Parts: sequence; C-alpha cells; structure tokens
Amino acid sequence: MSNWLPDLAAHSGPKYRAIVDAIAADMRAGRLPPGTRLPTHRDLAWRLKVTVGTVARAYAEGERQGLLSGEVGRGTFVKDPGKSEPALAQYLSSVAWAPRQDVINMAVNRPGGDQGAWAVGPVLERLARRSDLPQLLSYNLEPVAARQREAGARWLRAEQAETSPERVSVTAGSQQAIVAALATLTLPGDSVAVEEYTYPGIKSAASLLSRPLVPVACDQYGLIPDEVERAFARGVKVLYTIATVQNPRTSTLDEQRRCAIARAARKYGSYVIEDGVHRFLNPNAPPPIQVHAPGNCIYLTTLSKSVSPGLRASFATVPEALKSRFDAAIGALSLAQPIPLIEIACILIDEGQAFEAAERQRKEAAARIALAVDILGERVRPGSTAFNIWLPLEGGWRASSFIAEAARQGVSLPPTESFAVGRPSHDGVRVSVTAPPDRATLVRGLKTLAGLLAVAPDQLGVTV
Repeated sequence: MSNWLPDLAAHSGPKYRAIVDAIAADMRAGRLPPGTRLPTHRDLAWRLKVTVGTVARAYAEGERQGLLSGEVGRGTFVKDPGKSEPALAQYLSSVAWAPRQDVINMAVNRPGGDQGAWAVGPVLERLARRSDLPQLLSYNLEPVAARQREAGARWLRAEQAETSPERVSVTAGSQQAIVAALATLTLPGDSVAVEEYTYPGIKSAASLLSRPLVPVACDQYGLIPDEVERAFARGVKVLYTIATVQNPRTSTLDEQRRCAIARAARKYGSYVIEDGVHRFLNPNAPPPIQVHAPGNCIYLTTLSKSVSPGLRASFATVPEALKSRFDAAIGALSLAQPIPLIEIACILIDEGQAFEAAERQRKEAAARIALAVDILGERVRPGSTAFNIWLPLEGGWRASSFIAEAARQGVSLPPTESFAVGRPSHDGVRVSVTAPPDRATLVRGLKTLAGLLAVAPDQLGVTV
C-alpha cells in the first residue's frame, strides 16, 4: 500500500474535491503510477485530519472520473489512463448490422430505409459517365477542390455554424475528424472532458492517442456548465460534446448553457470539439457553441446519419489559427481522401437531395419515437426527435443484466459500458428505434422490452 499523502493546500474547493484534484495532478506528474494502491479510507482520513466520509466521497469521485478503480477486499488502485476505456471495437462487435434472423437489432443508430440508396444511386450512375472519372479515381494528393469546400460550407451554415469555405476541411467520416481534432488540440497525456455517457468513437480515439478522458457531470438537460468550467480550471484542455441530440442520452443544450460553456473555453484558453452529427434531427436547436466561441471550437458534422453511412463524407469548420495543423493531421491519417464519395455528397448538397434525405430521416425517426413512447411510457420521451431513446432502469434491473436478458429474448442492445466514462451517477440502456428494418419489427422489440420492465429480475431468475 502506498504512503501517498496529498497536499490539499495546493488545491481549492471542498476537501473531497481537493483530494481528487491532487490524485489527478500526481498521476500526471508520475508520483502515482498506474497500479498504485492508495491508502485505506481510515488511514488517509487520519493523516489528513478529515472524516472517513470525505475520503470515501473523494475515492468514489475518482472512480467516476476514471482515475481510480475499487476492488472489493483489495482496496483502491490508480488506473492506467491509456487502458481505462474500452475500444470502439467493443461497441461495434455488439451492434452487428446483420444479427441472426431471429434477433431484433436495436443496438445501432443508423438511418432507416435503404440507407440513402434512393438519393445516392442516380448520382452514382451520372458519375460513372463523367469524362473526369479517371481523375476522380486517381490519387488526389492536393486539398479538396474549392467547390467541395463550398458545398461543405453550405451544409455547415444550414446547421447554423459560423464558417466560410476557406475554413472548411473535408474528412472521410466524422471519426477521422475527431482523431484529427484531438491530434491538433492536445498532446499525449492531455485530458479530454466528455459527458459521463458519451459516443464510443471518442473513447476509442482518445485511447489510441493516449488522451485520458475526464467525465463531466450532466443532468437531464445535458452538460452542467459549472462542471465544464471546473474541468477547464483544473487544466483540461478540450471538451468533446454532442450538444444537440446527445448520444446516448438524447439531451439538447439550451442557449444559456452553450453560451456559458463558450465563455469558460475563452476564459481558460480551452477548446471545444462540437459534434453536429444529429443536428439535423433538431433544426430548432439553439446555434452551435461554435458561434459563441469561433476561435475556441472545431465544429464537425457528417452525412452518415442524415443521408448515407457509406458516403464517408464529413465537414469541419476550423479556426484559422488551427486550420493548417488540422489539415496536416487529416493528411497523416489518409494520404488522399475518397474523392468520388465526397463528390457525390457535394452533388447531393448542391442539388438539394441531401436536405430532403435529412427531412425524411427526421420524420421517420419522429414516428418511431412516438411508438416507443406509446409502448414504454413518457419516461423515454427525448427532448426532440432522435434515433434512439434512453431507457432508465427501475425495479431492480441493472444495465448489464437487462441487456443480457433482452438478448436471451431476442432483442440486441449495445452494452451501456461502451458509452460510460468512469462511473456514471445513473444507470440506463440505449435503445435504437431506427435499427429495426420496419415499424412492425420495432413494435415487437419494444413490447419485449416492456415485458422485461414489468417484472423484477429475480422473478426471471436473473442475478443483478
């Protein structure tokens, strides 16, 4: 067991939070290497002249932030930030696009219908007849063409982002943009703040680049701005957030919270990576955080959910001071971009089919959300249209046991832990309403879940 003793005088705020801040600082400085066993609650409380409850609260908060892990009968240990988060592969392996025919897939958030084939197909045919097709298929080592940046700017402005074609970068999907943004804004070891339940892709990217994630407390309305500012004040350099129709909780930040987060970023010289992947689902949402802090925010968006996952076309608006570094990161990730796919996306934007596709997806998702609310009740109603619901658990159920029992009854759900960072303060399950191929299949899946919620787990012989 370590003789570690924090210097609480160096950290402000309540004693329990000062202990957590000291743990994080000593981890960064190498004084608390991964695997270190911390003093017991009673021992540290005696040496710090605080209550045992204060230490217990500090250790619990350290676990929630992903800094520590408690093991029954063994103690509390410092976690390895590079290994603390599960890889994206864990999530992807659980949300197979083609599960067994007897399993209803409610795990993956994807567009409904034919995945945009109605819009993409005709443009593919036209592209095949173009005289410049060999050029489009060649290595395109130079930056994307001005007309493609202009199309990206048009799509970004439709989402109320502040931009110009010169500030637009085109990427092969939003995951590439996320990795490039992290590489641009941080160095190995720098912490990145996220919602306590977040998109698994940011977890995978942060783990790959050795950027430890710090969970920020949320309520039913999303990120709590005071908690974001507190993270920035502790030295966190970047916040990643889906401010509109958050994944998986579906919350949308109001304008007051967006302004407060922007002010905090400006105050501490921190940055926000704002993911607009679901912005099209709530067009009446307040303007992006990026509008309030354009020099401190990279705003990115994609056509994967609104038009077609297969296009792999995404756009980011980047502050001028960061643009060259961001583009260099994109170049390092892929020597050349998939120009034929990007060209198709830009044609769909220019001719309007992309906007029509987004409207179709929004209407279908709204109809499916209504079915979910009708079957599962008002507790699952999101603040706006979404591709999924967040199902809070009750009656003794825990996420892991509920998901396992749902699988046994023929409904596939994603593991809640693939979204969690640290130890979230509440439990629940993400349920996709767009993954089932049709509404009738969706209804069968929802009724199965409703049946599970109607009985206690011990009545089914389930151990929680």
